[in-house]
Amino acid sequence: MALIGRASVADDFSWRVYNKIALRILPLILVSYIFASIDRVNVAFAKLQMGPALGLTETMYGFGAGVFFIGYCLFEIPSNMMLHRIGARVWLARIMVVWGLLSTLTMFVQTPTHFYIIRFLLGIAEAGFYPGALLYLTYWFPSYVRSQAVAVMLLGTPLAAIIGSPLSGAIMRFMDGWAGLAGWQWVFVVEGLPAAILGVIVFVQLRSQPSEVHWLDDEEKALVTRELAKEHAAQAQAGMGHRFGDAFRDSNIWCVVLANFCNLSTLYGIQFWLPTIVQRVSGATVFNTGLIVAALSIIPCAVLVINARHSDRTRERRWHATVGFAITAFGLCLAGTFSEEAWLALGGLMLAYSGVTIVSGTIFSLPATFLMGAAAAAGFALITTIGNLSGYTTPFLFGVLRDATGSFSLGFYAMATTSLVGAAAMLSVPALRRKPPVAG
Repeated sequence: MALIGRASVADDFSWRVYNKIALRILPLILVSYIFASIDRVNVAFAKLQMGPALGLTETMYGFGAGVFFIGYCLFEIPSNMMLHRIGARVWLARIMVVWGLLSTLTMFVQTPTHFYIIRFLLGIAEAGFYPGALLYLTYWFPSYVRSQAVAVMLLGTPLAAIIGSPLSGAIMRFMDGWAGLAGWQWVFVVEGLPAAILGVIVFVQLRSQPSEVHWLDDEEKALVTRELAKEHAAQAQAGMGHRFGDAFRDSNIWCVVLANFCNLSTLYGIQFWLPTIVQRVSGATVFNTGLIVAALSIIPCAVLVINARHSDRTRERRWHATVGFAITAFGLCLAGTFSEEAWLALGGLMLAYSGVTIVSGTIFSLPATFLMGAAAAAGFALITTIGNLSGYTTPFLFGVLRDATGSFSLGFYAMATTSLVGAAAMLSVPALRRKPPVAG
């Protein structure tokens, strides 16, 4: 099974080595990110029962769903710097164990205030996993295959919907009342504990760099070390930043920060409201809503992988991301225009979701081509920190617009406009305007 395309590398030996690495580390990273995505947004399904039980209005739910990202963003950069300092294995494992346990504890909330507090703490616990995992991939994959490695990890977002949506629907339907607990409480138990268990597995299985593993021979280790050293030398010669503060002074990073903020605004708007939207426009049961949400996530998986391979093969990032933003905007406008027509609205959301995956798989291969060392760690964290503020603003504002208008359309149009701003930001990245990037 080849996770890295042959056209992306110069020779068969390199292709075999990078696929060997990919098959060793990417499945565990992918499964971990699937549960990170599930535990972050399973509240969207739990809300269908939890909302009435706790007396949550749409605005209160949007605030609670979004306050996760306040805690997340406050601790994102410090967490990624700690990972860079003490190593990925220990720090990623710590993050996963704590967030898994806190996600499980959400079962005990009894008031809106409890809901807000546990979501805030969960954000603090999960801070650093996403940028940390992205940074970890830069220790193993050079820029010309990195987009494909990132894409495998980012499959966790649509796969979380494919797995988590019907799972959440089934739990809420078939486990409701077990041991005196409501179905929404079982959602947090069944989907939270596996993350803590995976954290232990990450600690045992992962190593921080190629030189520490036994499953690469000396020639294979030399290849990876040489290729990464060559890239770092070229970056240093070009004067790329390597100190922590350099990330905050790099105009390329700030353009990507804005692009990512716009992209995540759309992603979280879709993730946190999709079950509610599906149930509203289709009239489906909770269980069938899970199946529909899962089906809407299948095509984005394929789109993510195909785009990453094409982007690595052509060594092009700018227009791949811009086209992704355009697809997102078109899909959201379609959903907004036909918000009361079930299949057209859902088709528009599927297009928008596909566009989001295209952008995510492209832009997160870029930071390590602009920066190196501590600056790259800070750059990844800065991009995800500010981007994830949209996880607070978008669900909350979407809920306010929904309460005010009684329709989803205005929220869709607002997100479409945000996607166009993201496209403009991507077209403005100075390094990508001057010349085609060294594949990142």
